[in-house]
Parts: sequence; structure tokens; C-alpha cells
Amino acid sequence: MQNISINRSKVVFINLTEMDEYNGLEANLKGGGRFVEQNGYGHEIFNFRHDNGKCYGYTPPYGKINLPRISNAINHDALGDYIDDVFVVFTCSRESEGRIVCGFYQQARVYAEPVNDDRSTRIIEINGQSVFAEYNIVCNVENAILIDRNDRAKQLPHSARNNGVGHGQKSVWYVDKPERQKLKDDLLDYVEMLINQANSSDEYKHHLHDESRTYITSTKQIYRSQAAKAECIRLKGCHCNICGFDFEKTYGELGKGYIEVHHITPIGKLSTAEGYDGTDPQNDLIPLCSNCHSMIHRRKEPYQPDEVKALLGK
Repeated sequence: MQNISINRSKVVFINLTEMDEYNGLEANLKGGGRFVEQNGYGHEIFNFRHDNGKCYGYTPPYGKINLPRISNAINHDALGDYIDDVFVVFTCSRESEGRIVCGFYQQARVYAEPVNDDRSTRIIEINGQSVFAEYNIVCNVENAILIDRNDRAKQLPHSARNNGVGHGQKSVWYVDKPERQKLKDDLLDYVEMLINQANSSDEYKHHLHDESRTYITSTKQIYRSQAAKAECIRLKGCHCNICGFDFEKTYGELGKGYIEVHHITPIGKLSTAEGYDGTDPQNDLIPLCSNCHSMIHRRKEPYQPDEVKALLGK
């Protein structure tokens, strides 16, 4: 699949309390300021919750964004002023490391002011009270990537320690000044690499428009998927296990090491099955050439490899 280039013309960086999943209350929150430390939550606790195909994000501390600092292409709807197609990079604060990238939204709608639409999925039950977690950012779940806590390493430096270029005390960092462009590009190069790792899955191109694709990608999923694919190829060989096609034999050095890998049980079913404990490279995956892989996906319920093999008389 061709690498994806992110839209760098409308970008904003937003700092959050560090959490594992941003999908509900978590204990021992740090780095979110006095309100979070006193109350045990911030309104960003649902930033990566799947909510009917959407993620609803919050900008601490007050849910406000200065839209003209992102773009002048400002629109208006019943919820207020907004900008579409914004690339939102979320950072979180660690005492020993400062701000580090923890996730991002692609093609997001960003509102200038917080939205309270009484959405039941954003009710926080805490300390005997029901609190609505406001939001001001919306994106489709397939455009949200959360970086696993143990993989968060890319730092957004503080301006005081980086010749005046970096974040300050405020939670929102805009990249609308020329001196910030080099740092912005360095950070977005890293983010773009993660997106293309997620999209490099051989299954992704067959399910790009699959409306059942309702999960939020995490870096843990990306790395596990890559490891499972490599182990499958080691076990079953770098050739099509249906027709026998070998890219290296046909294309020489260009085709060396190339093969696609197919989930015999669709990943959506596999990952939600009872007792699922990760992909088994021997039983769940199979190396295929591009043609056989495409034929397997000619119907909504993919064919089994043996069915396609029978059509070839194998």
C-alpha cells in the first residue's frame, strides 16, 4: 500500500494527563495539574473511547482552541465554530521526561469552545456525582491512534531548554510561527511513520471501507501484528501458500522477502473471540501472493484458502 502523507497545513498539539487507555477512570493519574490531582479525573479521560464510530476529544484545561492559529477556514454549525481536517497530536506530561507524544487524531473536526450535548457515553460517575465530560474535538475511530504507554518516547521539548522553540506552560501548542516549522516536521515525521506502520497491514487494503472496522489502533497492536507476520513467513515460507508464486523467483532482488499475509479468520472476529490471546502465526495466518489474496476477499465473508486452492486444482 502506498504510504500516507498527513495534512501538515492544519496542526495543533494538545497536552493531556497521562493515562493508559483514555477510555474511562484510571487510578493514580499524574501530570494533569491541580484539578486532576484533587478530583481524580480530567475531561480527557474519554479521548480514545470508541463511541458509535467516533472519538470525542477534550482540550484541557477549559476545552478551548484558538481556531485562527490553526487555519482561517472556519465554519459554523449548531455546536459552534469549527475547523475540519485538522491533525491533532496529543502529548502527555511525565515528571522525568516532560511532554511526550501519546496519540493523535487524523482529519478531525476541532471546535473553538467546549460542547455539552448530554451524550450519555461521556458521563463520569465519581465521588457520588454524575459529571459530563465536555469535548471539543471529533474524529472517526479509524483515524485515531493511541500509543501504548510503554512505547511513548517521542518528546516535545520545552522552549526554555530548546533555544526558545518548543512548548510553554499552556496545554495547547500551535505551530503557526516560522521558527517552529523544523520541530513540527520532525514530530510529524515520527507520527507519519506510525500511521504507515499501522496501514502497512496486508489486511488493511482489503478492509479500508469496512464499516465494521470499529477499533482504535494502538502501537501495541501494530508491533504485535508485525511480529506475527514475520513469524508466519518463517514458519510457512516466503511464497504463496495457495498457488506457489514466489516474488523473488519472478522479480529477482526486487521481490526478495516480499509476500502478503492473510488472516484466515477475519481479524475482527478473531480478536473478539472468547479466549482470544493474540494471533497464532501457525493457525491464524497464511502467506499469499497479491492475486490469491485479492480473490479470497472477493466476497464479504472471505473464502477459505482451501476453497481458492480447489479452484486452481491444487
